[in-house]
Amino acid sequence: MGPRLINNAPRERTKPMRVLVLGLSRTGTTSILVALRKLGYTPYSMRDLLTNPASIPLWREAITLTLLPTHKRPTRIRNRTIFPPFARQEFDTLLGEYDAVADLPAALFAKELVEAYPEAKVIVTTKAYEEWERSMSESVWLLLKWRVFQLTRWLGVTQMAPLTRLMHEMFGVFDGNSLGGRRTREAYEKYYADVRELVPEGKRLEVQSGKGDWDSLCVFLQVEKPEGVGAYPNMDEGTSMVKGLRAAWWEVVEWFGLIAGMVLVTVVGFVMIYWQAELWSRFEGALKVFEPWVGFLERNGTEGVGLGEKSEL
Repeated sequence: MGPRLINNAPRERTKPMRVLVLGLSRTGTTSILVALRKLGYTPYSMRDLLTNPASIPLWREAITLTLLPTHKRPTRIRNRTIFPPFARQEFDTLLGEYDAVADLPAALFAKELVEAYPEAKVIVTTKAYEEWERSMSESVWLLLKWRVFQLTRWLGVTQMAPLTRLMHEMFGVFDGNSLGGRRTREAYEKYYADVRELVPEGKRLEVQSGKGDWDSLCVFLQVEKPEGVGAYPNMDEGTSMVKGLRAAWWEVVEWFGLIAGMVLVTVVGFVMIYWQAELWSRFEGALKVFEPWVGFLERNGTEGVGLGEKSEL
């Protein structure tokens, strides 16, 4: 493996990291993101990754070099030393323009982010496991379950391929891509147990999905509640997410249909060319049967008994 990709994208931090939202997708992270924006923060989330797909290879590299077991990480070709995992410098490159971070893929790096930004305040979004699994099965995990998206990942085609590969790698390190069941429950419970061990009670704010409020959030962040800010944004993007995934599904299907149509036209063209040549070859073969007669007529002219001649008695 050559040099790390992150080394080719140096970027200095333009604002200090102030808030780490360490909660998995579909646990109220969207509500927190909207609330933070209303309070003047600039949070990074999956939405920002999607609007800047050039960062996807960097997050994939972060997973490979930081979250995979040591024996599975790539090494330098010459001296076989392991590439260093991502730390503050690398996360500054990825998140330097933001002062808050939430949702995947960043949430998978809870330990690394807490160690990189010990001065940042930590918010933990939670949801009952059964409800979370059902929500994920009806939204995020569709990217990994629908066959057409699996094809984009396997073949590396369409604009969905980088995202589906990133998602596959994220949940690969999270629960081995079990996507539900006992192993996923264990991974879910371990994630939150690890976060609570990293950030002791009193230094974190836990917000249960659908039960956030301005007062506790503003007190924890030590900021004033803006006037006229309205009700706390307890939101659920599940429906809009599925709608977006269905639209992406159709785009991929149309792409495969276009490719299939082009292949079919090409095959039909080759078949027609082949049969045209084959039929001409057979026609030439049939003509050769008459060559002796043609030669006979050419040698003897038109003399002889013709159809219009009368024989003498």
